[in-house]
Amino acid sequence: MLWTLLLLMDHVLCIPHPVNVSIWSFNLEHILHFLPGPGTPANALFGVQALKFRTGKWRDVARCTRMKPAELCDLSKVFKDPLDMYQAKVRAFTSDQTSDWTESAHFQPLSDTILGPPLLMLSGCGNCLLLRVSPPRLKTEQPLSLLAELRVQVQRSRDGARFDLRMPYREEIRVEHLQRGVEYCVTVTLHTMFNENSTPSKRLCAESSPPLTAPVAPVSIVAVLLSVLLVSSLGLAAHRFFSRL
Repeated sequence: MLWTLLLLMDHVLCIPHPVNVSIWSFNLEHILHFLPGPGTPANALFGVQALKFRTGKWRDVARCTRMKPAELCDLSKVFKDPLDMYQAKVRAFTSDQTSDWTESAHFQPLSDTILGPPLLMLSGCGNCLLLRVSPPRLKTEQPLSLLAELRVQVQRSRDGARFDLRMPYREEIRVEHLQRGVEYCVTVTLHTMFNENSTPSKRLCAESSPPLTAPVAPVSIVAVLLSVLLVSSLGLAAHRFFSRL
């Protein structure tokens, strides 16, 4: 009888746990999402804890201890090490009731975030294209050290012929050995060694520089020089003639 009473009391004091607990991450900004479980009281609040696998301890997330259902919990400052493994959990509570915890999947910032598109500037440089690439703004202290590779897709507008390049990340790149005076379209994507969830840049098109103009014939240059020398000689001779008068 006593055990039955305790079980009934525990059932009364337990409210539905949150559902659909997940972490959405873009450019290393990590936001926790969840929904109240069906039948959750309208006055319920929600608390969040985070686990860093390296320490093995669950800790309350500041500013996420008394959340309303529509509020979002920013975990960017909690999940600071991009290579570490983390997890989050949420529970609902009222003044006299508490739900069970609902845990998220395991989360590694660098491999689970989505990298946004880089900023691309494009110009012709003879038989090449000059690319200037700026990385997306990542919510981390060392953004450039995380960008391991740059992938460039080049397509010739005239016939659709294309080729791809892969190289270490640099802010300025030359794509060489192109035809002069031809339009090419380019997109670039940034990747890390742990992450393929990347968004390509805006597609930009530019012409390589036009063909070089034909060089001036040597005979024409010689003729111009002879004309200058002739005029100079005539002027000098005239000056000597009039100075003798």
